[in-house]
Amino acid sequence: MSLNEWQGEWHEAEEHANRAHELFERGRYPEAEAELRKALAVDPDRGEWQFNLGLTLEAAGRDEEAFACFRRAIDLEPGAPEPYLAGGACANRLGRHEDAVPLLETASRIDPENELAYASRIEAFAALDRHEEAETVYFMAQQRFEEMPRCLATMGESLFARGLHERAAWCLREAIRQDPTLPRVRARLAAVVAAAGQPQKAVQLLLQELREDPGNVETILEFGAILVELNRLPEAAEKFARAVELEPAHPMAHWSLGDLALRTGRPDHAAVEFELVQRLDPEFPSINLELAEAQLRMGDLNAARSRLRAHLAVEDDPIETPAVSERLGSLLVDAGLYAEAAMVLRDAVVRYADASPLWRRLAFARFRSGDLNGGVAASTRVVELEPDCADAMHNLALAALEAGHLAMAAEWIGRGMQRWPTDSGFRHLRTRLWLVRLRHGAAKVVASMHRTLRRLRVAALRLMR
Repeated sequence: MSLNEWQGEWHEAEEHANRAHELFERGRYPEAEAELRKALAVDPDRGEWQFNLGLTLEAAGRDEEAFACFRRAIDLEPGAPEPYLAGGACANRLGRHEDAVPLLETASRIDPENELAYASRIEAFAALDRHEEAETVYFMAQQRFEEMPRCLATMGESLFARGLHERAAWCLREAIRQDPTLPRVRARLAAVVAAAGQPQKAVQLLLQELREDPGNVETILEFGAILVELNRLPEAAEKFARAVELEPAHPMAHWSLGDLALRTGRPDHAAVEFELVQRLDPEFPSINLELAEAQLRMGDLNAARSRLRAHLAVEDDPIETPAVSERLGSLLVDAGLYAEAAMVLRDAVVRYADASPLWRRLAFARFRSGDLNGGVAASTRVVELEPDCADAMHNLALAALEAGHLAMAAEWIGRGMQRWPTDSGFRHLRTRLWLVRLRHGAAKVVASMHRTLRRLRVAALRLMR
């Protein structure tokens, strides 16, 4: 290739890159990508163009491809801070926080005055549950910056994740004071004050957030969730419907409508919304459970059982909370899948040994599946955790009665009657115990009479001799 030809191609590549910039600014990301790829076909080693391609793919929601471009730009221009910062932020969005940390540390070394590098590192450490390291970065930023609204916002998230609501609220309020234009910080503060038991204050914050950004679907959904908590269900329905109107393919918006339909006794409507969620996002967490609950309320037992079995077949990750375990166990029990419920709840109590609701459900599932000894063991554990649990005492008394252990049954019934003397369940068991004892007493009398008659017959025969 002659020098003129090379210069012509190079000039043409520059024109493609400049055109890509113009298209990017106008939000025409597919066309901008096409132009950048034409430029890179001529000179694939231009770090700036690789970086811009990463920004374009990031704006189009293609984070995995964007991250690869940022890594390529880092290789080509290792002294530029922007690819490290963009790569770290992208890794955080992808949940690859371990990859994000070294990139963001390098960004801070190259450009120590970039607050976003510190804030993104706090975010990464908080997501990794390395909260002490997150606080260390926060204090480092305090030494460098007079104002650091992004660091305050991300530190607030870290504190919120640990249940430190008062400190989290202070950080978020200070972030708003320092930079009122930061997106969605009021929405995050609303979540904190709602969790701290102040939902009305959360409503005011969300109203202010929506006045400034009325089309933000995430804020609208959070507002709807707060209204549900306040039992303002018609208003919540309006918010969720508005979210669907703004973004018809938003899975969480449809899930929210489905959940509200379940709460208001419309399981058929809930099933329609949950099925749509599954089509939009087949990996949506626990969607089979949502559908199973709707189907159970509709009376479609076979469909619910199929959904629950499908959930058990694909659920590889450990259940994260006792509440989720209890819910799954309860749905399996309601569907009559007692053996499966006992299996799920047995695994859960290994992880959460002190969660008495799990033990209560496990006892019920074991009794219903015919595992009397397992039901007794689980109920005994419930009484250890909750000495005043009437259901556990009732079940232990009933199990002892049916097994013929009358003294043990009497002990549990006595404890229950002493604590709840008007409880109809214990009174019924006491009556049953009396009847069983009466039958046993009558049987002994009859047996004694039979023995006496046999002795008399023997004596009579001897006399006849």
